[in-house]
Amino acid sequence: MVIHESKVQAVSLPGRDHKMIIGPGRAGDARHMCFGVADFPPRSHAPEHVHEIEEEIIYVLSGHGAIYFDSEPEAIEAGSCIYIRPKTVHSIKNDSANVMKLVYVFSPPVTQGSYDKNSKK
Repeated sequence: MVIHESKVQAVSLPGRDHKMIIGPGRAGDARHMCFGVADFPPRSHAPEHVHEIEEEIIYVLSGHGAIYFDSEPEAIEAGSCIYIRPKTVHSIKNDSANVMKLVYVFSPPVTQGSYDKNSKK
């Protein structure tokens, strides 16, 4: 199965726009993982949040900024690959004047934005 990103509607979440392309109820109806892309507008910062049971892999396609693990920044740029363990407090900031684009994989799959309710205040 092939689906183009342009065929998927974005969901706006704080600090970013997500397009979940493959996952439950999506193209391919994958049951054990999900895959998508996220665009972070210039100078945006997605709030800290936690995925309780999901592992996440992120690959930065364009732009640069920082990923914060427990409020500690680590520089990221195009070509950076990030692994996030379950229960890890994290957030992403786009430091550039351009959109930062990344791809992500979750296992098990998540519902877009469900983890934002777990945001650290």
